[in-house]
Amino acid sequence: MSQLYIKRKSVFVAGTALLGAIVAVLDVTFKMAGLKIPFPLFTDLKFDALGIPMLLAYFLFGLFSGAITSGIAFFSITLRSGKAFEAFMKFLAEFVTIVGVYVILRARKQSTFEKKWKFLSMISGVTWRVVVMDVANVLLLPIFTPYYKTQEAVIIIVPFISLFNAIQGAVSVFGGFLLYEAVILRLPSLKTE
Repeated sequence: MSQLYIKRKSVFVAGTALLGAIVAVLDVTFKMAGLKIPFPLFTDLKFDALGIPMLLAYFLFGLFSGAITSGIAFFSITLRSGKAFEAFMKFLAEFVTIVGVYVILRARKQSTFEKKWKFLSMISGVTWRVVVMDVANVLLLPIFTPYYKTQEAVIIIVPFISLFNAIQGAVSVFGGFLLYEAVILRLPSLKTE
């Protein structure tokens, strides 16, 4: 095994653990400090910045790191609130956003983050999030929530859920890109390509 592989593997483990811990701390901090901002059109949905370190984990260390930090968010929210369904929906939303970004960046021809690829990956991440979460809400809300007994009841609120996911997804992806560029500017050795 080469020395470079061992070094990158330890950086992956340490970086993923650090960003996962940041996700858990931010979740508890946002909840305790009342920093989760309710969506005005549908107050059950709340804006937060948990997706930013998850996207940063993906940009720095790859898809598996993004999946791990998303999973940490699931466990953190479940442990803090006892609401596994809400935690699963947060995990799903953020991980699907990462996958949407991954699909475009994986297909790019050049190794740099050109503006065109950034923009396309942002659009892809947000679009994937909106579509998957709309389907997930229509299928799962009638099963796991007492408010919405039928899929027809959920379909009525889907436009609000879509708008929320578009805004939250844009915050996560844009914040993740900004942080990635700031980190790479200061620590160019973390750049994988």
